Amino acid sequence: MIEVWGARVAVRYARGRLVTTPLRADNEVALDVGVAELARIALATTEDGKMALLLFFRSAQFVVDGAPTQRQPVPVFLETELREQAQALIRAVERDLIGLRRVFPPRPNLVPPRPVRGPHGPQRPDVTAAADRMRQPGGCAREIAILHGRARPDEYVLELAEAGHGGAPGMVAITTLRLLFVSVDSIYEFPVAVLTGTAVRTEQPATLRVSGAGADLDFVGHTATDLQRVAEATGLACEIEHADGSIAPTLPSSTDLFEEWQLLVERRKLGMVSDEPFRRQAVGIMLTMPG
Repeated sequence: MIEVWGARVAVRYARGRLVTTPLRADNEVALDVGVAELARIALATTEDGKMALLLFFRSAQFVVDGAPTQRQPVPVFLETELREQAQALIRAVERDLIGLRRVFPPRPNLVPPRPVRGPHGPQRPDVTAAADRMRQPGGCAREIAILHGRARPDEYVLELAEAGHGGAPGMVAITTLRLLFVSVDSIYEFPVAVLTGTAVRTEQPATLRVSGAGADLDFVGHTATDLQRVAEATGLACEIEHADGSIAPTLPSSTDLFEEWQLLVERRKLGMVSDEPFRRQAVGIMLTMPG
């Protein structure tokens, strides 16, 4: 066990679990998390010279003090004289995180295939295979043809489903890199790196809800089984991202962080955020600011 005892909080790490214990009732939060729930851990210094252990969680919906982290780090404040002990704890956590990433769950061969010659031009075998698993691929013949030509050479197309979005008919597709909504007029894409979860409502019309970047995207169709396959494949794509880092998460820009800060202040004025969650999220935003 590695322990770091500060004036306000004690931090312990042993057997793959990180535990923080507040030593004063009005400071810090109590955490007991498995290392698999962490994306990374780091040490930072605030402008006023305070030292903070930053915990970055894999899921933006991980709840701390009753509020989701929304991809912001959770700071645990320690005295600067504890830097050496904190660094030893960080090294231990990082070793275990690297060990977890070396264990790849069984999954199919997802090497992007080369296009082959088809009756109407080049065709991607992965797109063809995904279309064959659809209940009624004929209803999306035009969208499937578009995807054959628009799939990137560095991504593998996992699943397809006929579905509308925002009132427009089309097809939803998930690849190892992107969630796509393909219609005859346009293609919209969302990086897997920003996706945080999926849910399928099987009542007709069936609905696939994909969450990410603080928003929910609804895709409405009539074949729940196809939407369920897309949801499961989205989970696989996110798992690949977190497990081996094959997709680099997009770091928020200064503009994004400033907008998050403005939204946080506005929610605080409206009484939607209490003091402690406001303090934690505000510090997380400030410490994530580049430079």
